[in-house]
Order: sequence, then C-alpha cells, then structure tokens
Amino acid sequence: MFEQFKKKFFRDHSPQAGPETSADESMGSLGGVEREDADADEVLFPMEDDFEPQAREKRFSLLRAVLLFALVLGVFLMGFATRPEVMSELVKQGERWFAMGMEKAVPLSDRVYEKTEALVDRIHGQAGAAGGAGQPTAGDSTSAGKKIKYWRAPMDPSFKSDRPGKSPMGMDLIPVYEGANDSADGSVSISPTVTQNFGVKTEKVKNRALQREIRTVGRLTYDERLVHHIHTKYGGWIEKLYVDVTGQEVKRNDVLLDIYSPELVSTQEELILALNYQETLKDSPFPEISRGAEGLLASTLRRLELFDVPQHQIDELVKSRKVEKNLHIHSPVKGFVLKKNVLHGMHVQPGMNLYMIADLSTIWVIADVYEYEAPWVRLGQEAEMTLSYAPGKTYKGNVTFIDPVLSADSRTLKVRMEFPNPDWDLKPEMFANVVLKTEASARGAAIPEEAVIHSGDKTHALVQNKSGGFESRQIKLGVKAQGYVQVLEGVRSGESVVTSSTFLIDSESRMKDALNRMNEEGKPARALKSEGSKGVDADLKLHLEEAPMAERSAMEGMK
Repeated sequence: MFEQFKKKFFRDHSPQAGPETSADESMGSLGGVEREDADADEVLFPMEDDFEPQAREKRFSLLRAVLLFALVLGVFLMGFATRPEVMSELVKQGERWFAMGMEKAVPLSDRVYEKTEALVDRIHGQAGAAGGAGQPTAGDSTSAGKKIKYWRAPMDPSFKSDRPGKSPMGMDLIPVYEGANDSADGSVSISPTVTQNFGVKTEKVKNRALQREIRTVGRLTYDERLVHHIHTKYGGWIEKLYVDVTGQEVKRNDVLLDIYSPELVSTQEELILALNYQETLKDSPFPEISRGAEGLLASTLRRLELFDVPQHQIDELVKSRKVEKNLHIHSPVKGFVLKKNVLHGMHVQPGMNLYMIADLSTIWVIADVYEYEAPWVRLGQEAEMTLSYAPGKTYKGNVTFIDPVLSADSRTLKVRMEFPNPDWDLKPEMFANVVLKTEASARGAAIPEEAVIHSGDKTHALVQNKSGGFESRQIKLGVKAQGYVQVLEGVRSGESVVTSSTFLIDSESRMKDALNRMNEEGKPARALKSEGSKGVDADLKLHLEEAPMAERSAMEGMK
C-alpha cells in the first residue's frame, strides 16, 4: 500500500512529468532496483481489494448449499427410518448385535475371572505354605487336645482349606475342630452373649392335655317351650281386665280377665238341671233311670271342664246352684306378658290369642360359631357366659342344639345354649360373651405356638441340642389350644425349643445347610448356572442362524 501511494505521489507532483508521462518514467531517477520492486508490487496488490470479498462470498454460498442439502437429506432419512416396518427391523438388528456381543463378552469375563481366581489362589497358597511352615495341618491335634478338621474363611464359610493361610479376601483362615456345631446337619452355635442380645428364649417340651376354647358372641332370647298363648274356646265379651299392660309380671293362677259368654251361661243352667234331676231319681227303683241321671250330670261337668272353666268356679256352682254371668280366666304360668291383644268390652272369638306370656326361668342363648370351629362343638358341651350387665359374674350352661344348616351369608353355624335364670337376672335380647369349652384331647408333647415356624407346606421348630447349639427340625402338628400346639412327630418331651428370635436362628441354620450341600456337590451354583446358560445360548444362536426371518423373530421374542 505504501508503494502505491508513493507512485501516485510522484506521478502527481513530479515537475518533469506531464500528463502523458508514465509513472515508470517519472521514477526513473530512483534507480533500477526501485523500478523492479514497483513492478513486483503492481503484480501482488492491485487485485487484493476486489478479489477477496468475492471469493469469501462464493465460499459462503457453497457452504449454505451443502448445509441445505444435508438438512433435506437428514429429514428424508428420518422419515424413512421412522416407518413401522423399518423401525422394527432396526430394533431386531440391534437386539441381535447386542446378543452376539454378550455371547462374546460373557465367556471372556468368565475366563478372566477363572484366571484371576486361580492366580490369587496360587499366590495365597504359596504365601500360606511359606508362612505356615511348621504350623498344624488338617488332622493334627492342638495343645488343647482338639483335632483340627479344616480351615475356613471367616467371611465365606464355603471356602475351606486343609492348611492355614489367607482367604480370597486376604483374611486369616480360622480352624474348625471336630465335633464343632457347624456340622452338615445345619446346626447353629451361638455364644451366650449373642443369645442374650438377641433375646433368645427356650421352653421345655411337656406332655399336655389341651382343651380348646371357642369364644363367640351370643344373643339372649326366651325359651320357646315356655311361651304360653292364652285364648278362649268360646265366644264372648270382655267385662273386666286385671292384666292390661304389656311386660307386666304375672304369677301362676293370677286372674287375667272376666268374660261373659252365653254358651257358658247355658251350660251352667244345664248343670243345675242335671243336679236336680240326679237328686230326684237317685232313689228310683229302676237302676237304668238313676244311671241316666248320673250320666247327664257327668257330661255337663265334662263340658265345663273342656271349656277351661276353673275348677273352683265349678265347685262353687255345684254348691250354690246359682248361675254366674261372668267367668274369669287364670294365668297358667309365672312369667311376663309379651303381647296383649284384648281391650275392655271387646268381643272375642273362639281361638283368638288374648295374651302371650313367657316363663323366663330358663333362658336361651343363640351364638354364631365359625365354620372351621364347628367340629369342636358337641351337644351337652359346657358353656360359660359373661354380661356387661353383671360384670364379674359368670353364668354356666350347656349346648342343647346345633343348627344343621350353615348360614350362606356369614359362613357361621347357629348354636343354642340353655342357662338357668331363677332370679330373672337374664333378660331377652341382651348380648353376651360366650366361651365353649371342648373336651380335653389325649395327652401328648406340646410346644408354644410362637415356637412353630411355617414355611410353605412344612412346619419346623428350633430344638436345642446337648452341646448348646440349635438345629431346625421338621415337625407334624396336631390340635391347637390354649396357646400351645400338640406335636405328633419331630420333638420329644423334655427337649427345649426356641420361642423367640426363631427367624434369625432358622435363617442361619438353613444357610449353613445349603452351603454344606453345595460343597458336597463339588460345584458352585454360579458355575453351574453359567454353564447351563452357555449351552442354552449356543443352541439358541445355532437355531437363529438357520431359521427363516419369521421364526427368528419369534425365537428372539421368547428370549
């Protein structure tokens, strides 16, 4: 830029140069070197200001075209790839490549694990051999006289060795002596301190005669056999009521009402005529006539008795020979009036129910017993009842009836019991708590209910052995009552069973039993599972390679 300015300056201000004089001639005095430099500058710089913006604009246009083409292509490919059939095919191909990758990766990881495990075992074995020189091996006896059975890892009971050393976790192996409690039967030994911290409790197994108690709720009602309905066998009109309130207490032979009946009046007149006729003909020389008069008198008296006329009124009528307009009706029992259907001056018909009187000297209790408790209920069974009406007092009765039909709604059985009620303390429609005591079962070994461990269709109990350890035994149960369960098989009387913290001890026992069985089989469960999965995957891979597309998709879906 400076050279161009210099050339222009000399061209405009040089005195020797005219308008037609060229810039090269004006600067001839500067020498040949400067002229060569000016020529070079004329070639490099004159096009710079005009060419560079055009080139940049051309590059930007090309870049925009490429980006637009890429955007259009991306939108097209996205729309093509998101079609359902293309998408499902891409997913299947992805799953296939993933499965193939896992097939290669799993065997490789297993081989690396096996190599690493073998290397660690070899290093630890060498270290144990170097550090255990002169140390006892399996089968040797210690100074205490105990014979070492084997060494095991503190944190991994499945790792065992016949000599001391290090576990895979870098911990010292601990010896296991013969006669120790961690035997193949899965027994567990717990120190007294841990036993106390866990709250482990035991109880001796004893022979017991269990008696089941069924607790339920009952409702009191009157004895249907002691309910009496008062009615007449003749028609008439009520002249007077002596018992005119429902719930009124009556005694036996109390007068209930007076009634006037034309039938009774005519019958009384016939009785008086029969009496006079019998007295007149009693001395007749003809026996048939005297017997006829006696028969007429007897039939008239019988008619009054069939009308339920009280005997004292008949005797008074015979004695006075005077017809009574009104006759009265007596209560046949002692009880309470449950219903009263008569009013003063009412006309009654034969057979009409006038009163309903209930004798409450015996009360019924109706209770519901669940279906699974029904086999324990027997006729004549003893029952005890308590009432909130009389706290602290217990009433005793017996089962007198068991409903033969089960209620479909509540799945319960109706049981009826009878209780004596001499003081009439028990009222109908009261609620009561009832306890049914079953007959005692045969004596046998029984354990507390909390000592039973239910696992599926089997039951177990933890039994303390002679060495102080605990072992899990399968048991067979009998009847359950009073917080105890009868044991038919599995434990004997005199043994001790665990009644608390049973879950912790049972879990430890089951774990040791499983580890012992696994060690006896010789292969860990992980290795067996790995080998089995390899075989399955290999068979599945071979089948997928040979199957057509439709079958391949189905097999991959099953996988």
